[in-house]
Amino acid sequence: MAKPSLYSVLETQSTDPRFAPFVHQDAYGVWGLKPQPLPELVLGILIAPLKATLTVLGLVLACNTCRVEKYLMPVLSISKEYRAAWTQYWGKIWIRIALFGLGFLSVSWIKLDHLDIRKQAETETEAPVIVSNHMGWSDILVHMSRSWPAFVAKEGIDKVPIVGYISQHIGCIYAMRAIKETSKSAAVQLKDRIAAKAIDPTSSVRPMLVFPEGTTTNGRYLCKFKTGAFLAGAPVRPVVMHFLNQDYVSPSWESINIKRHIFIMMATLFHKVICYELPIYYPSDAEKQDPVLFAENVRQNMLSYCGNQGVPNLIPCDSTLDNKLEYHKLSKATIAEHSGKFRKSIKNE
Repeated sequence: MAKPSLYSVLETQSTDPRFAPFVHQDAYGVWGLKPQPLPELVLGILIAPLKATLTVLGLVLACNTCRVEKYLMPVLSISKEYRAAWTQYWGKIWIRIALFGLGFLSVSWIKLDHLDIRKQAETETEAPVIVSNHMGWSDILVHMSRSWPAFVAKEGIDKVPIVGYISQHIGCIYAMRAIKETSKSAAVQLKDRIAAKAIDPTSSVRPMLVFPEGTTTNGRYLCKFKTGAFLAGAPVRPVVMHFLNQDYVSPSWESINIKRHIFIMMATLFHKVICYELPIYYPSDAEKQDPVLFAENVRQNMLSYCGNQGVPNLIPCDSTLDNKLEYHKLSKATIAEHSGKFRKSIKNE
């Protein structure tokens, strides 16, 4: 009997319902291991350098804008409020250029009405925290092109050229998931930052962007929320992101080698994303006292909009980061068995 192919074994393993949110689903299949058509390979070689150059240019301009605010504007005695507004304005433009370089020719934002018509007249200000579903490394750039938020980043990002400086300038919080002490410290910082912004919404401190699922998915599910964004008991702005062409080439980075994923993204002429901004969610007294309740109610609120006002359906699920890590471990073991060596190149967190 012929030995099953590596790809067929990986496909079989991916049918476990616990792993469903983390299975890469596009024309390149599980782990992006389907053969890449020659025309697209040639196209990627031709256009990837051009797209990469434009992406880097946008990031460099955003970085230099931050440097101007920090070093030049204080010398010119320009007010702190004006400096922050100026950096936000130009920073969003440069990040949009970076997204254009990545192929995001269409980045649409749709502000939704309350499902409860009685709340339509409520006046909204900027929420101190934005919560969004999370699919890949491009999500942060999409949000930055809209609201220029700070966010919780993996420890070490601050040392990455260009990107690291931008993240420091906008006030990102750094954490290492594997080390509980840093995770707890990040949670405390996040709570304090959100609480401070809630007290003074007009301050120049940027709102926090949080992906409460705690990991990336393939964009078809909405996993259970962690409580970090809800500890302060402050109002939140839910956002539902949706990639339009994800059945062909998905910008979702959940279970695929990062280098291969970037090349596939660069080899694709265009991507489209729609972001649905839900009305600000104001917690009740009970939710302020119970972050678990608050987190779950916001998640249910996001799910209630799915199928309404054009928002695509998301499947609620109980899968967690632990399930994702289990799936990755199983896949790596399978690849090691079939290849005869451990393939570090598929490592993905």
